[in-house]
Amino acid sequence: MLNKLIMKILKWEKMSKINSFCLEIEFDSPEEAEVIYKAILLDHLESQIKSKADMQLNANILNIQIFAEDLSILRAALYSYLRWIKVSDNIYKICKG
Repeated sequence: MLNKLIMKILKWEKMSKINSFCLEIEFDSPEEAEVIYKAILLDHLESQIKSKADMQLNANILNIQIFAEDLSILRAALYSYLRWIKVSDNIYKICKG
C-alpha cells in the first residue's frame, strides 16, 4: 500500500533547457502496481501538454520520468502524478478491505 511504499528519487537533471525528474515507486505486490498503473494511465496520456512523461511498469515497480522546460511545470506535473497515485491507492485499499 502507499503507506508502506518506497519512493526513490532517482535523479533530477537539467539537460539543455529541459528539466527532468525520475521517480521510482515500489509497491507491495505486482497486482497493486498494475492496478495503480492502469488507474492513472488515462490521466498520464491526457496530461502531456506542457510537460512530457514516460511511465513504465516492471513487476511491482512503477517508474515515471517527467520532462519540462520550466521547473515550475515539472514540479506541477510531479505533484499531479503523486496525487493520482495517492487517490488510486486509497481506492485500492478500500476495495481490498
